[in-house]
Order: sequence, then structure tokens, then C-alpha cells
Amino acid sequence: MEKTNTPAVEDYLETIYKLSKSKGYAKVVDISQRLRVRPPTVTSMLQKLDKRGLVKYEKYREISLTPAGERIAKNVSDTHSKMMEFLTLIGVDEKTAYADTEGAEHHIHPSTIKRINRLVLFAENNPKWAKKLKNFIK
Repeated sequence: MEKTNTPAVEDYLETIYKLSKSKGYAKVVDISQRLRVRPPTVTSMLQKLDKRGLVKYEKYREISLTPAGERIAKNVSDTHSKMMEFLTLIGVDEKTAYADTEGAEHHIHPSTIKRINRLVLFAENNPKWAKKLKNFIK
């Protein structure tokens, strides 16, 4: 039976994914700073993720995602992006949208995200409609 991913697991994978994209690598200290947790906490989680086959972790080395870990991380990152786009589309300020997204991104059903994606795409292709929506929601 496959273990379900907790929000903490998803946050670690997403953080490694984003660090790898921006810096080209991820290290314990980087993850610690981004997630605001102590390095020993990061090391403990990385060991668990390594056992689950989601990351490749060796002490004092760069951390990388396995294909399975990258799939999860990319999905969480994409969900985050689309939620941010959706919330700003409906007029939520960026700071609030970010805070709401951080809590919601782990709990939104894939079919809901699919519909949000479609709405955001529709708004991007219909800027007059999007402007009317923002004015209506104010």
C-alpha cells in the first residue's frame, strides 16, 4: 500500500524542486532556511524521504528528487501556481493569496484544480471578461 503524503512531505519535495530549479541544487541548509526548521529536522525528513524513494540523500551531498519525488513536487508546485493565479484573478491581494494557497494547496482535489486551471485559462484568453469579474467581485 502506498503511503499518503502529508503536507510536510509535500512542502519538503516542493522546496527541493524549487531550489533545484533556481540554484541548480538543494542542500540541507537551504531547505532549513526556506522551511524555517532546524537542520537536524531536515536531515531526519530527508532520511525518511530517501527510504520512501522520493529523494536521493547522502550526508554532506546535494539532495535530488527521484522521478517519483519530482512528480509529486511538480504537482504541488503547479497547484500552488494555479491557486495563486485564481485567487489574484478574483481580486485577492498577493499576500493573502499566498497565505491561503500555502494552506490549501495540499488539500485541493485534482478535479477542483483542473477546473480552476480551466477558469484561469479562460480569463487569460478573455481579458475583458476577467476585468468584469474583478469589478463585479469588489
